[in-house]
Amino acid sequence: MRAELPDVPLLVLSPLSPGEEEGVAAVGACAVTVGTPEGWLRLRDHHDIDVHVKVNTGMARWGLDPETALRIGEELVAGPRPERLAGLMSHLATADEPDRSFVDLQADRFRAIAEVFPPCPRHLANSAAALRYPELAFDAVRPGLAVYGIDPMGISGLDHGLQPVMRWTSTVRSVRTLEPGESTGYGRRFVADRSCRVALIPIGYADGYPRRLSGIGEVLIKGRRCPASATVSMDQFAVVLPDDLDVVEGDEVVLLGKDGGSLVSAEEIARQVGTVPYEIICGVRATVERGDREVVG
Repeated sequence: MRAELPDVPLLVLSPLSPGEEEGVAAVGACAVTVGTPEGWLRLRDHHDIDVHVKVNTGMARWGLDPETALRIGEELVAGPRPERLAGLMSHLATADEPDRSFVDLQADRFRAIAEVFPPCPRHLANSAAALRYPELAFDAVRPGLAVYGIDPMGISGLDHGLQPVMRWTSTVRSVRTLEPGESTGYGRRFVADRSCRVALIPIGYADGYPRRLSGIGEVLIKGRRCPASATVSMDQFAVVLPDDLDVVEGDEVVLLGKDGGSLVSAEEIARQVGTVPYEIICGVRATVERGDREVVG
């Protein structure tokens, strides 16, 4: 990432493993989140590394208790480089859920320590909070899923003015005609009740296309929705083609994203398989040999 964004300040959100401090220092313009006492002990003497102090307000993953967080903040500003204290942060556990009572509880806890903490930027809001609770923006927000143009509530990013930027494509590998009674794929999930054409797509669950989409998923070919009626295999699956759609080997297949005026969204796929959109986009292999993944914006 540093090669692509040489001048942009970076914040490492996850805790460092022992020994990674030197590597972070070498990157330059890279701040580190401190969420455990042990993590602070390893970073205390690395005066060239800026620190965001993470306090636990209810997420209870990484995060210091308020007293320890305050002590570390005071140590930072009392050190040789006070500006090393780059931020106070916490993370919301339920900002994407209808009931906001726990969000309010966490926000109150965060405000309480922010009032006595040494001056520095405060940030609490993730994508869901940034969209739903602008009053919790403090000095900065940390959008994750929303950067992809995806709704963290799993409904529709378009409803929030977001534009999907991830597009996952493959190509048609072959087209064949099935006669009534013939099937394609494992388990004979799809059996033709009339003469129809099916297209084979060389992508499967090994590449991140969920097997649970078997029989319910849809892809886009030339802007038209084509159902993934057969079982999704490890490295391929078949879709049924509309009778009036002219498809040949090599035609583009959109697994996720836009094709003309049509869209297969991460929110849609997540609802179909019973998960969150983040799992869908993170499940796509970084290097898919039989498809392309692109994020633009």
